[in-house]
Amino acid sequence: MKSQSRGFISIEILIVLIVIAMAIVQGSRLYGEYLDGLNQQMAAQQQIKVAEAGSKYIKDNFAAVLAAAGPTEPAVITVTMLKNTKYLPTGFSDQNIYGQSYRILARKPDVNQLETLVVTTGGTAAGEIDIRRVAQLIGAQGGYISTTNTAIAQGAAWQVPLSNFGITPGAGRLATALFFQNGAVANDYLYRNAVPGKPELNEMNTALGMRGNNINNAGDVNANGNVNAQGNLNVAGDAEVDGQLYTSGWLRTRGDGGWFSEKWNGGWYMTDSTWVRSWANKSIYTGGEVRGGTVQSDGRTTVGEYLMISGTATENTACSPNGLQASNANSSGPPTLYCQSGVWKAVGGTDRWGGSYWTGTQFATGCGNVNPFTGSCSCPAGYVANQQFAIQIEGCQPCRSFSCYKKP
Repeated sequence: MKSQSRGFISIEILIVLIVIAMAIVQGSRLYGEYLDGLNQQMAAQQQIKVAEAGSKYIKDNFAAVLAAAGPTEPAVITVTMLKNTKYLPTGFSDQNIYGQSYRILARKPDVNQLETLVVTTGGTAAGEIDIRRVAQLIGAQGGYISTTNTAIAQGAAWQVPLSNFGITPGAGRLATALFFQNGAVANDYLYRNAVPGKPELNEMNTALGMRGNNINNAGDVNANGNVNAQGNLNVAGDAEVDGQLYTSGWLRTRGDGGWFSEKWNGGWYMTDSTWVRSWANKSIYTGGEVRGGTVQSDGRTTVGEYLMISGTATENTACSPNGLQASNANSSGPPTLYCQSGVWKAVGGTDRWGGSYWTGTQFATGCGNVNPFTGSCSCPAGYVANQQFAIQIEGCQPCRSFSCYKKP
């Protein structure tokens, strides 16, 4: 029994040891991958720093680099040169994590144009996974020399023959593509900052899709075509429109402003809830109609043709306010009535009697200043004559003008 128990204990210990061994192997693998990731990040960051320093060096010394470069015999810039000229700090390492050295090679494929490649040489060849991961961490300009084709340096969207640069560094090396023209970095990427003499580096060659994201803190937005907004278009400053401004809805103002003609200093605006006002008291001119519920003149009213009164009233009926004018509803009476003392009256009806009137003229033969009229003027039945004055007309025919009133 004791012998059998010892056998069972040995099997249990063996199983535990196997599990521990598997855990150690798995942990070692994960730790190795972690270290590889750190190495890849370090290599990528160091490659980026060398590429940035090389870009600045070439832009600042473009003429000298261009003079030293040929179509297949590139000008060579080393890390030591970059440190001596203060483009890299003094303590910057000449080699990456794989023991590879850096070379910045600039060849001249055409006049005033440089094609530049940052490539590593020597050291230990990095694994295929390592170089691809480092290139990915570098970004769009990052590349590598693969075991599948050691004659080219390639990136995610570019590749160049290494024979153009007269170099064969072998597989497992890193590369970064820089392209220069007239002293400026010239590639297919949109630059954040202006490059003197190269405005195309800040220009888009295709539509810019924002995927619903905002464009914030913009200055002037100049468009040669249409500006289409599916939502609101908010402009904190002025909006300059050289053409027509169309809207399918209202053109609204939110303050006391309105429409203003800058050239002629006039327009429309509102400062209260009642009146639409003319800016600078400009006159209103139209060949059509001006229509409203009430038209009021605070000064004189001039009529260039006829004054037509469509409203009618009945004589001796109440009215308000005084001063109204109407056509007489009775066609046989005087044509025009006025509102006087709260009653519709004919013209002159209040001079003496306050009633209706009609006028007449009597004539007499003879000349001279003798007044031939000694009696009353003749008026219709029911009317009283109001003699006024005698006048002398052409042909020495004196006459007397008079009015006949009827009491109300």
